[in-house]
Amino acid sequence: MGTGALKKAVSLPRATENIRVQTKYSLRHLKSFSIALALVMAGLFATCSQQPAEKPEAQPPGPATIKIYMSASGGADCTVVEPLERKVDTNTPEAALKALLDGPTTKETLGGAYSAIDRGTKLLSIKEEGQTIIADFSNIPDSDSCRAKSIHSQIEKTITENFPGKSVKILSQGKEVK
Repeated sequence: MGTGALKKAVSLPRATENIRVQTKYSLRHLKSFSIALALVMAGLFATCSQQPAEKPEAQPPGPATIKIYMSASGGADCTVVEPLERKVDTNTPEAALKALLDGPTTKETLGGAYSAIDRGTKLLSIKEEGQTIIADFSNIPDSDSCRAKSIHSQIEKTITENFPGKSVKILSQGKEVK
């Protein structure tokens, strides 16, 4: 065997070892890269597959423009309410309900909006228990009448649309109304 053949015979195992080390190194990086790629793809898929929020995010307390809901169906459907914008000093359920109790402006009334809630109705107290707003009013009817359904729709929509994730429990002089 000549020196050239001997050198090739000696360098062949080294070359094989180098390829094995490089392959092992490449496979380790390929596994890391594959895991990272899978995590990124899972995150993108989760983000893309989420349904868009139907309700706006709750605004922090402070001055805000909110929506109060007034009856506008002319009696055709007792539960139909329409939004009207109001500026409030604090973005709280109490401020929203007080704005609702103020009723529609003259211009809004001329446009067909009306409140089924009696003028002079007061918000006696309001508190939060978990995700429920408990609002006690001075005069809210407890019946299945069209007017009572309209009042409930006005109150419920004013709370649930301005404060996503919240529900409302309506009381009249401390007694729950349905």
